[in-house]
Amino acid sequence: MEINETKQAERNLKAIEFEKAGEIEKAIALYEENIKEGFKGNHSYDRLAVIYKNQLDLDNEIRVLEKAIIVYEAITIEDRIEGLPKLFRFKNRLEKAIETKKQLTKQKKAKLK
Repeated sequence: MEINETKQAERNLKAIEFEKAGEIEKAIALYEENIKEGFKGNHSYDRLAVIYKNQLDLDNEIRVLEKAIIVYEAITIEDRIEGLPKLFRFKNRLEKAIETKKQLTKQKKAKLK
């Protein structure tokens, strides 16, 4: 499958419009399509992670961040120096998301007792 970077950039722009209009589900669908294709830009991953975090959908936030890390590890290996800071940022966000999920799980268990 040939990936069209122009098409991916257009999806991001359309998703931004959807977000501004409050049509979050439509934005999610476009961002998800980009990450499914392994988009080599950070916008789709950043926005999806934020959206899922705001929706308290930590499983999807973690999934998106893990995918971003895989993509940015490959970018860094390709000697694209700009990939390294983004890779570290995604790894830090993933650690925070995992910790938040652990805390929420503990809280839920405590409420059930």
